[in-house]
Amino acid sequence: MTIERSLSVHANVTIDIGDDRVSICGDGSSVVVEVPSVSLAFQMMRELGSVTPVRERVTHFSELLSGVGLTVVIRTPNRRLLTMGREGNSWLLRLVGVRNAKLHLT
Repeated sequence: MTIERSLSVHANVTIDIGDDRVSICGDGSSVVVEVPSVSLAFQMMRELGSVTPVRERVTHFSELLSGVGLTVVIRTPNRRLLTMGREGNSWLLRLVGVRNAKLHLT
């Protein structure tokens, strides 16, 4: 089954946040956001606000990504942390009301 994509993202961007460097690469159907550590990823999520608004933002963003046929992967150099959009599907996150997202625990 082929999924229609109404949006393609081609990018290669590096962002410096203090002493840390975040890279964003898009190959058309997916975008990979690589942060140097889990702690920086957690800090960035914490700065989005309290749990309920963050859950709502992630839910809306992941539904939007799925609707246009894109996947966003947030990762460190060594492991995948979160997948949102077209390839995100997690029963665990659906339990807390977040669809089209997958938290990678291992």
